[in-house]
Order: sequence, then structure tokens, then C-alpha cells
Amino acid sequence: MNQAEAAEHKADFDRDGYVIIREFVTVDQVEEICRRAEAVTSKFPQTKGMFTNVFKGLERSDDFFKELLHNGAHVPILETLLGKKPEPTTASFFTKSKHAEEIHPHSDAMKGGVIWIAIDETNRENGCLHFIKGSHLREEEFAHLSASEPTDLSEHPDLVEAAMKPGDIVMFRPTTVHWSGPNHEATTRRGFNCFYVGDPNERYKNLTPEQLAALKKKKSEAAAKATA
Repeated sequence: MNQAEAAEHKADFDRDGYVIIREFVTVDQVEEICRRAEAVTSKFPQTKGMFTNVFKGLERSDDFFKELLHNGAHVPILETLLGKKPEPTTASFFTKSKHAEEIHPHSDAMKGGVIWIAIDETNRENGCLHFIKGSHLREEEFAHLSASEPTDLSEHPDLVEAAMKPGDIVMFRPTTVHWSGPNHEATTRRGFNCFYVGDPNERYKNLTPEQLAALKKKKSEAAAKATA
């Protein structure tokens, strides 16, 4: 990636909260990620509850994923986008078969970055990622959202469907509203991602006392609704 491309990606990332880079990973690399991830996850015990199709902690079972998490080709690019070295947390594998549960619109309460590599082609029909462009700059507006609670944002003017081909990568801020819908196709939609964090309190540092109080109120109301 040359300097001009890096500057363009940085501008897009700062404005939109995400950026997609096409054909970032080779076919051979995609196949190796998938093969190794499926070998690891086949040994995981079956779980019950929400998000049973998400397998975290691959780096603890295969050093290949530890190396990818810490030193993958995406790491220096993510550092440029974030403006600081990303702190690795975990590597995960997502599988979405027909009728698998969807992840509803939400943002995560942390700074940092996430990378998501498409193993299979992703589109609206098989549950691709969706983003609300620029929502990382309007966190208070979306503070009530929860990954386990349905919220219809299909008509939102800033909605973006992140259709991707195998080997494409999307990098985004956890505070950017994101979700993935159900898979209506007979094929499996797989993806690999890495999570990186920053200062968990950084998102609150620039809020006024009034904004902070309003944010806490929204979170309390959302929590009460979820347990009602």
C-alpha cells in the first residue's frame, strides 16, 4: 500500500468508522485460515445460548492465529488508521449457516479496532456485515442498541451493506454500529476476525457531565428493557 492509498483509507476510516480493502488476503491464505480454524473449532464443546456460531480464542489453540493476531499484514495498516499500535485481544471464527442466529445492530463499549476477513462471499442474502456510516461519531444516539435485541435500521440513511468477496478485509471501530443479518441461503457464510482494544474509558473523556448522564440513562433503560 502506497502513501496516497494509506491517506485515503485513513480519511475514510475517520469519517465513516470503517474501511474495506479488496483482495487483501490471497486465496491460499484464505484456505489456510479456514482449514486451521475449522480444525480448532471442531474440538470446541457445543454451547447453548446466544451466538453459538462465534468461536473466540483461536490463538490459544494454534500459534498460527497468535502470529496472525499480533503480526499479521493488517496490523500496521490498522495502526495507521487508529493512530496508535493496536493491542491484540483475540482471534475468532464466525460461521453462519441457514437459519443461524443473527447479530442485531449494536456498538461495543470500547475503543480500538476490529478486522474481519471474508472466507466466503458475503451479501445481503447470506448475512453480510452492515454498518451505520459515521455512527462512531454519534455514540450517544446509538447507546441504547444491543446485539441481542432486534432493532430495524434497514431504512437508515447511513446504512451500508458490506458485501465482500473471499480475501476482502474490513477494518472498523467497535464503536461503529454494526450487525449481520440471517443467512437465507443453503450455503455457509464464514469469516475470520481479530479484536484489538484501547483505553476502555477513552470514549467518555470528551463528554460533558450532561452527555455522560444521558448516556448512562439510556444504558440503564436498555438494560431494564432487556430483563423485563
